[in-house]
Amino acid sequence: MTEGSTQPHERLRYESTHWARVADERQALEQYLRLGDKVYNRTKFAMFADLAGDVRGKRILDYGGGAGILAIPYAKAGAQVVIVDAEANALRTAEYYAKVEGVAERVRTIRSDTFPVALKRERFDIVIAKDIVEHIAEDEQFIRDLSACQVPGGMLILSTQNSRSLNYLIEGGYQRFWKGNRNWLGWDRTHVRFYTPASLRRKLGQAGYTARRWAGVFIVPYDLPSWLLLLKRRIELPMLHHVDLVLGRWFPFNRLGWNVIVAATRDETA
Repeated sequence: MTEGSTQPHERLRYESTHWARVADERQALEQYLRLGDKVYNRTKFAMFADLAGDVRGKRILDYGGGAGILAIPYAKAGAQVVIVDAEANALRTAEYYAKVEGVAERVRTIRSDTFPVALKRERFDIVIAKDIVEHIAEDEQFIRDLSACQVPGGMLILSTQNSRSLNYLIEGGYQRFWKGNRNWLGWDRTHVRFYTPASLRRKLGQAGYTARRWAGVFIVPYDLPSWLLLLKRRIELPMLHHVDLVLGRWFPFNRLGWNVIVAATRDETA
């Protein structure tokens, strides 16, 4: 069941056709899972699963978790999960997804535009923040809020876009200098900033986290042939995700993906 929301504030929203704003749960879930089945996303999910490890018996907070593409499988694996998201339709879809998968009793949802104060009275073993921090204006406070609801020694797994990546150099350069889109912030119009591994490490440290492991996805852009042909033809090579799976867990490649993932532990004294 979705818990009450906080007072809303102005935020960028997806288009009305986006799955998170589709009212019909079945239709939204079908659209959502199709997106999740794209090779880029499947590769990212594999990295998250590797970093999370065995989740049986763990309490997991999936902040900005949408319809539960990570949380529902974790619930199936034996975890108790809480999904927080700003889109009511997304959470209704998550609840429907949990029922379909037979894990409704292990899934709780909270609709909120801002960090729910009540969460700070709870403690989670693992906190997931997949591709959410780049949407939040007060990102340093957000990471401190995540730390406040986590057990000492618990794990935060956070992913975001990386301005130290080949895709940023190629596509970002094209957008900013050729197309004149100086405010280009990636593929999602609701983003508000880019990060680097160094800036992430610093912000995590300020919130009482120590970065332990890194992973990189989209190290070599899957559409690289399109850029080599000067965009005269659209060509993608999904097989390039094997570069991520083979090299994406190892330095320096784990810092060079368009999507960079960091697993950090909350300091015992934080």
